[in-house]
Amino acid sequence: MPIDTSDQFLKFYKQKGLYLVELSENHFKNREYKKTLELLKQAHVMFQKGSYTEEAEKTKQRFAEIKEKFFKKSS
Repeated sequence: MPIDTSDQFLKFYKQKGLYLVELSENHFKNREYKKTLELLKQAHVMFQKGSYTEEAEKTKQRFAEIKEKFFKKSS
């Protein structure tokens, strides 16, 4: 009989997402904005895989805020 590990995977996705968000904040404080965005994007994917929609949305908003503020296209 197979062992159901789905709960463990969901917990892993959330923990990994939270870790990536925390790591992204360290890079943000060091003004490494491109790396911050990369980590937030990875965190968003983890939250989506785990079906943590609230965390995914918060991460997406943070990504958009940083991108807007520090990567504006000049006209």
